[in-house]
Amino acid sequence: MTNQHPLTDEICCAIEEDLDLESHIQQSDTRYWAMQDDEFMCMRAGADWQLEKVIDWLKTNIEDYVLEDYYSTYFLPEAFFNDFKKAMRPTTQEYN
Repeated sequence: MTNQHPLTDEICCAIEEDLDLESHIQQSDTRYWAMQDDEFMCMRAGADWQLEKVIDWLKTNIEDYVLEDYYSTYFLPEAFFNDFKKAMRPTTQEYN
């Protein structure tokens, strides 16, 4: 196993380009470019935090979407995805 975070600098740069952050920052603002390493570190911390929330939610809720009977096991994907999306976009301060 590697010690490198899976959210590499290249991926961080690609995300940044997709967000077009540069258009919101003046080219002469050198503080932005000095903060790039910190920005990537924050992106990685956010990704780790979100992954922890996903794992916690799955541990608590996954059984609600799996039904078993004598013959088979069924998964309820539509209900799962709807509830999962709501849980990952909280509207309260519960996760802050």
